[in-house]
Amino acid sequence: MKDINLFKTSNSFYFKKVRTKDDISEDDSCDGFLIHASEDEARRIIQKLKGSNKFIALVGGDDKFNRRAIETLKINYLVSPEKCCRRNTLKQRDSGINHVVAKEMEKRNITILINMSEIMKLDEFEMARRLERIIQNIKICRKANCEIKIASLAMTKKKTINERGRKSFGISLGMSSSQSAKATKF
Repeated sequence: MKDINLFKTSNSFYFKKVRTKDDISEDDSCDGFLIHASEDEARRIIQKLKGSNKFIALVGGDDKFNRRAIETLKINYLVSPEKCCRRNTLKQRDSGINHVVAKEMEKRNITILINMSEIMKLDEFEMARRLERIIQNIKICRKANCEIKIASLAMTKKKTINERGRKSFGISLGMSSSQSAKATKF
């Protein structure tokens, strides 16, 4: 498989975006679920999905939310942990994860998923802030051997980003060529 999207297409995983446990039905023909909810609702959704062989991706939040999600929830992907508004210090960006969280993610086989379609929608200033946090997460994950993936997560075929574009995006953010090649394979 080459990408993760929010619509059905060949050579791509189809994730269904859910906000409540009522959004999940028995006859869902998706490969996984993208949970965009509060912590309590995310727990209810994951409890309902228990026993299914579907991938579970959780949209990240603040530092406390990300750490509790990684330590207590059974998820496969943490999507955009750098998303939440935070303060930056002089030497370090507050990017949603730290070395302790990254080591825990590596132990539990949880992968960080970079959402390309969301980044493309941002204005220039916010995009620059988001990219500097992603660069910091790449450095942290490289030290902790935590895996990072780059996905389109597009709603339509027109908004998908091909594998070559995602690889070059990874290289421009500081990934090695082998790391960016691995980041685009699912």
